[in-house]
Amino acid sequence: MTRMTNDAQAWPRAGLVFAEHYADAALVLSRAFVDDPLLNALVPEPREPSARSPRLAGLFEVVLRLQRGDGQPVFGVIEDGRVVAAAVVEGTAHASNGAVVARGLLSLPALVRAVGWGGVRRSIRLMDDLARNRPARPHLYLNILGVEPAFQGRHCGVAILDHLREIVAMRTDMQGVYLETATEANVAYYSRHGYEVIGEFHPLGVRMWRMLQPRRRG
Repeated sequence: MTRMTNDAQAWPRAGLVFAEHYADAALVLSRAFVDDPLLNALVPEPREPSARSPRLAGLFEVVLRLQRGDGQPVFGVIEDGRVVAAAVVEGTAHASNGAVVARGLLSLPALVRAVGWGGVRRSIRLMDDLARNRPARPHLYLNILGVEPAFQGRHCGVAILDHLREIVAMRTDMQGVYLETATEANVAYYSRHGYEVIGEFHPLGVRMWRMLQPRRRG
């Protein structure tokens, strides 16, 4: 999906990614995050990218399945029928604790296969730490954003960020779009697109920056 500008340059366009594309989205995210510091702490082995990427794909498949069960959206960019960028996003509504636990138990075998029991324990600690450090006011949470390495630099990530900005602009109840990143280079990237550093924390011993893009008014 693309849109054409006046100078005939093609720009990506973000939209919903449906369940039939989740397997492709998981593979894209696994390649995008193969060297991510937080994922390295969560899944320390294997280190070799060709062996590591399939394990991360299994992890992201579980994340996307839970995302669907929670009724939360997955956004992305699709080119020539395949996903080239994907984002896991949460709104202000959350499932009950009982529903989360039930879905977590159903996904446990797949999660263990992907990250092992040690990874499961680390995942629980990580989710708790992330939840405790989110802003108190209502916001859109950009949990995960990844672009296929071959498509990086083609504005796919920007298309998703613009899409989220437009959603929040229509929601007067939301403070803005919130995210965390464990990659210092990403701080400058997000800053160029209106995000501000609002703090730091260290889940699993990894330095992470907390960033917020305030809601655009008017």
